[in-house]
Amino acid sequence: GRYEILSALGEGQYGNVWLAVGEVPGRHGQPGKRRTVAVKRLRDDADAESLRLLGQEFALLDQVKHRSIVRVYEYLPNERAVVMEAVQGLPLRGVIDSCNQAREPIPTEAVIEMVCEIADGLYQAYTSPGDNGEPLALVHRDLKPENIMLTPTGEVKILDFGLARVGNAEFTREDPRWIKGTPIYMAPEQARGEELDHRADLFALGLI
Repeated sequence: GRYEILSALGEGQYGNVWLAVGEVPGRHGQPGKRRTVAVKRLRDDADAESLRLLGQEFALLDQVKHRSIVRVYEYLPNERAVVMEAVQGLPLRGVIDSCNQAREPIPTEAVIEMVCEIADGLYQAYTSPGDNGEPLALVHRDLKPENIMLTPTGEVKILDFGLARVGNAEFTREDPRWIKGTPIYMAPEQARGEELDHRADLFALGLI
C-alpha cells in the first residue's frame, strides 16, 4: 500500500509482521496522519480461512476501543495485510524469563497492576457492542505471555487476536469443535472443543 517497510518484527506460521511508516487514513472526516505502524501480512500461499480470520481480526479490533488493546488503522485485502499500532516494548515472556534467570520474582504490585489491566481489556473486548448493537462476545483464545507486551511507559498491550472467537451474529459462526490456542494455557472446555466464553480467557490469565 502506501507504507514503506523499515524492518521485520516477527514471523509466524501464516505470515510476517513488519515495522513500517506511512500515512494512515483519518476517521470521521479527519485528515490522515503519518505514523510508524506494524503491518501484519499473510504469506501468498496462505489459505482462504487464514484470509477470513485476518479480515475478522481487523473488523473486531476496529470495534473494540481500550488502552490495552492494539489499535488497528487499515485493512488492505489486496495486500492480505492489516495495518495496526506499532507497540514498542518487551513481551511479558521476556520479563518472566529474565526474572527466572536472575532468580528474582516480579514485584507483587506490578503483577497486580498487569493482571487488572489485562482483565479490564478482556472485559471490554467481550462486552463491546458490534455494529448491530449486540455484544461482540469476543474471546481472545490464545492469551499467553508471548502475546502481552509491556511498554517503557508502563502500559500493557494485548496482542494477536488472530484466533479470537466471536459470538456476535454479524460474524461467521465457526464449529466449536475446532480447537485453537496454545495447549498449556487452555481452559479444559477449550481443549475439549466445547462451547466457551470469557471465562476461558480468565483461566489463561490465571495460568499466566
